[in-house]
Amino acid sequence: MANATSLFSKILLKLFNTKAAGAYLLIFAAAIGTATFIENDFGTSAAQKLIFQSTWFEVLLCLFSITLIVNVIQYKFVQRRKWALIIFHLAMVVILIGAGITRYFGYEGVMHIRETSSSNVIYSNDTYLNYNAQYNGQDFRFYEPVLFASIGNNRMDETYLVEDKKVDVVVKEVIPNPVQTMVSDPEGPPTLKVVFGSEMGREEYFLHPGDKQQLKGVKFNFTDEDIPGAVNIRLIDGQLSLQSDRDLIQTVMADRSVDTLAAFTRHPLMLRSLYNNGSQAFVFGDFLPAAKVQMKAGNQKIENSSTIAILLNVSIGDQSFERYLLGSKGTLGRPEVFAADGLLLSVSYGSRIIELPFSLYLNDFIIERYPGTNSPASFASEVTLSDSRSGIEENYRIYMNNVLDYAGYRFFQSSYDRDELGSYLSVNYDVPGTVVTYIGYILLTLGLVLVFFSKNTRFHQLSQNIKNLRDGAVLLPLFLIMGLASSDLQAQQAVAPQLKAVDAHHGELASRIVVQDFRGRMKPLHTLDRELLRKISGSESYLSFDADQVILSMYA
Repeated sequence: MANATSLFSKILLKLFNTKAAGAYLLIFAAAIGTATFIENDFGTSAAQKLIFQSTWFEVLLCLFSITLIVNVIQYKFVQRRKWALIIFHLAMVVILIGAGITRYFGYEGVMHIRETSSSNVIYSNDTYLNYNAQYNGQDFRFYEPVLFASIGNNRMDETYLVEDKKVDVVVKEVIPNPVQTMVSDPEGPPTLKVVFGSEMGREEYFLHPGDKQQLKGVKFNFTDEDIPGAVNIRLIDGQLSLQSDRDLIQTVMADRSVDTLAAFTRHPLMLRSLYNNGSQAFVFGDFLPAAKVQMKAGNQKIENSSTIAILLNVSIGDQSFERYLLGSKGTLGRPEVFAADGLLLSVSYGSRIIELPFSLYLNDFIIERYPGTNSPASFASEVTLSDSRSGIEENYRIYMNNVLDYAGYRFFQSSYDRDELGSYLSVNYDVPGTVVTYIGYILLTLGLVLVFFSKNTRFHQLSQNIKNLRDGAVLLPLFLIMGLASSDLQAQQAVAPQLKAVDAHHGELASRIVVQDFRGRMKPLHTLDRELLRKISGSESYLSFDADQVILSMYA
């Protein structure tokens, strides 16, 4: 038993001694450097998954924190009154604790508000699999936090119980920046590609016989029975036709000819022609009588706005489904619906909606531009904060470097809608983590300051050794430095600038010209000349010349 205890003590000593602390720091530095390259090539999510949010990295930081505490005890810093080192070690431990609190209890998101409307919800920065189940007349909502990346293990296998129904969800594959392609497959069904244009670019969807889908607000019906309000598509003897209860404007892309297709009449469906029903425009891009849709990865780097395709296998009772789930960070994602045994399950990938205990009303969004340009100089949100819990209703102005702090939430001006009638606010909630981390920063600063004044530190010993050097060894470098400085001063005097200034009377005449500065303010050139020279030399004159002479000479 004694031998086992002794062996255990030796292992602990090796794990938490000074050499171990140095090793942990080297591993930490290597990990940070590696994360930089990973983030550059594969995106932030890859660096988070492989390093920053990995278990081994958290264990590394825990070991380093314990090592700092062990060293304070082992080397008897308290008994030796090394207060600066104690505070310095304690500060790093407190900072790491604050980082851990932020990691597990803090969160960030984005709030979108349109003018003359209010909002009390934010979209989380973290990504989730969002579930919405309907069973026996009841609704169930639950979430699963996920972090998918281009590299690393993305597989997930979870089991959920909705009342008495067992639901198994397996993530089989994650495809970054997916590109859907339609390829011939003798065993595949007839496939029709529908293309929409949007702010995100080209969006492609695929229809098969029997499908009834609502795409971008347009209802498509690819069955043998027409339904009201839909674009009804039929495939008869290999020929496609369409019919709608609204007139469709058809533009043939090849010759730009335009035709109006009458409602309630069946017309031949023309590929690569633009159809407009008055509210949306779409193109039937291609058609194959037997095909399958493949999902391939585009760019391997996942940006914040990148779309991710997730191959999901969902089992409800004895029935199993396999579908692709599309979504991205900052959006709710496009849900896929699975129905079996009376259970209706909707699954989407993206942000989670977080409700706040108060709301913000956007009174006005203000944007200012640089004179003569369309570039924004600044933008701000005039909001009214309403909290029914305490009866508070106050007005605030949120803009760059002016943050709204309330109930532990911090609101930053982030972006705005293209029509300039809506605002995006970044939201941060991390009161405990922020307080602990700031305490750590204060202790770290205090420890660094004490190092310079405490007599019981390595810094003080080194400073004393320098003072005890022989006078000759100290004075010789000083004489050399003084000699070099003297010769350098002479060289500077020898090359003093010779300014060929314009005549003072001529400068005075030019100074009356009215000019416009970069802020759009009208002012005489004399005022602008003085401002410029003060920026350059710190004075309104130079070598006995006034500002007008100097600046005009520079122009000349």
